[in-house]
Amino acid sequence: MPGRLRRRHTTFLVSVTVQGSSPASGATVYAVMKPSAAEALEAVRPLVDPSATLAIVGSLSTRIAKALKLKRDEPRVV
Repeated sequence: MPGRLRRRHTTFLVSVTVQGSSPASGATVYAVMKPSAAEALEAVRPLVDPSATLAIVGSLSTRIAKALKLKRDEPRVV
């Protein structure tokens, strides 16, 4: 009996910019471990204002994700 397939997770960095905020306030960046970028965006969307703009701005290495003690499916502000 073959073992179940494991989906590889990547730690995506998701930038959240609120419409109408001043440029000086900047963006908030979340780190989230998900198999795809689309799933990472959907994980952060319920946590922010509906009018906010979300964008994938990068990723973190496995080493850094472990150092930050990130967990799967648990978005965290970085």
